[in-house]
Amino acid sequence: MKRSQDITDAVGQTFSILVNGETVPAIAGESVLSTLLASNIRAVSKNDYGRLAGAYCGMGVCHCCTLEINGRHKQRACQVAVQPDMDVRTEANIVVESQAFEKKVFQNKEVENTDLESNTIEQGEPHV
Repeated sequence: MKRSQDITDAVGQTFSILVNGETVPAIAGESVLSTLLASNIRAVSKNDYGRLAGAYCGMGVCHCCTLEINGRHKQRACQVAVQPDMDVRTEANIVVESQAFEKKVFQNKEVENTDLESNTIEQGEPHV
């Protein structure tokens, strides 16, 4: 198995993982970050401000490679060993997703309130 960014041929057990719903080749013993970089996936995470970031240190100090692994948010890709059938979601951030969800709920409540206020009869009394 040859990946686009490998320097040498892959040695060891090879398998695949899912990254954002697509199959990506992986090698037993490497980190999730190594798998992503070998497949030329550079935009690894989205920070708490919604900006895309790539890996910085690659050894667990900077937290720039946090992503969702098997449904768990804020996992450091450089510190987690790749496993067969692993489900990885890059550019995922629970903080950003929560803020977007709250904003959507708030906007829906404003729409509901507007609908209630506009639903009046001619005398100006609220219509139930």
